[in-house]
Amino acid sequence: MTRTLHTEKEYQAAMTRLEYLIDHEPGSLDEIKALGHAANEYENSHGHRPVAPTSLVGILEREMVARHLKKQELAALLGVANSRLSEVLNGKRAINLDLAKRLHQKLGISAELILEHA
Repeated sequence: MTRTLHTEKEYQAAMTRLEYLIDHEPGSLDEIKALGHAANEYENSHGHRPVAPTSLVGILEREMVARHLKKQELAALLGVANSRLSEVLNGKRAINLDLAKRLHQKLGISAELILEHA
C-alpha cells in the first residue's frame, strides 16, 4: 500500500490515524507501516527535522527512546536507584558528579554536554 502525502492537512490526518492505530489497533501493521513511511517522506521533503533536546532531561529521554529503554532499565544500566533517576527526570534532583560520570561512561554523552545542561 503506497501512499503519498501532499499537504499539511493530509499529513496531520495521517498522523492522527497513525496514533489511533498504534494505540487501538496495533495489529494493523501494513497500514501503520504505510502511514509511517508516507509521513516520513513528507517530513523529509518539507524540511521537518527533529528538534534537539534543550535540557539534560530531554537528552536522557531521547537516549531512552533511541535505546528502547524503560526508566527502570536505564537506572539499572547507570547503576543508580530507580527513585534517584525518577527524581532527576522529574527535575526534583540535580545531576551530581557521580551520575554525570555514569552518563558519560555508560551512554556516551559528552562531558561538555552534561556540564552545559547540568
